[in-house]
Amino acid sequence: MGTLINAAAIIIATLIGVIFKKGLPERMQKGVMVALGLGLTALSLGWFLKDFFTIDNGDLFTSDDLLIIISLVIGVMVGEWIDIEGRLNNWAEGIEKKYNLPPLAKGFIAATLIFCVGAMAIVGSIQDGISGDITTLLIKSALDFVTAMILASVLGIGVIFSAISVLIYQGAITVLAMFGAELMTPEIIRSLSMVGNILLIGIGINFMELKRIKVANMLPALLVPIIYHVILIIF
Repeated sequence: MGTLINAAAIIIATLIGVIFKKGLPERMQKGVMVALGLGLTALSLGWFLKDFFTIDNGDLFTSDDLLIIISLVIGVMVGEWIDIEGRLNNWAEGIEKKYNLPPLAKGFIAATLIFCVGAMAIVGSIQDGISGDITTLLIKSALDFVTAMILASVLGIGVIFSAISVLIYQGAITVLAMFGAELMTPEIIRSLSMVGNILLIGIGINFMELKRIKVANMLPALLVPIIYHVILIIF
């Protein structure tokens, strides 16, 4: 139920944002994107550091240093080999041409990554699957509503298709939590969150147009911590 509410919030917010887009001059649209990128980078960095650093008896320690680097390297190698971003762009552009729609790819990819790559999407979906508690997903829905509205006001109607990504991604985690809750340990969630927040920093950099990073091609990095921790649990 929580994921359905989340997807509905994104759809409604996108439609509202598209209406606002018509009244925003190009200069203002670029300013909004830079502001959104700066805010997303700062927040994601803070979330990452919260999980990365731990304090024990007054001493500061770091967590999963090597795992994070290995995850990113393996993830980008697999992603570049598959060319996830290129395939997503081709899919979106195919829909654009078939139905004579405005550009969709940038809004779809950016919104999908923002809404799916993050601790709240993972934790909230797990809580929904294990106990039916949708509190976290309701909070995420409210945040996604505002974000989707801002994104759609700049990037257009493509943002609405990210609702499909949310349904598939969060729905899959919820089902997994229902039947395999013991596998979703705090260690897996923490590692996933750290890698996910690094990807969000990449999106923020893209929004600010500091450097073009193919963040979608880094998505397989999210699978590496899961595989690593599952192997540890089994053996």
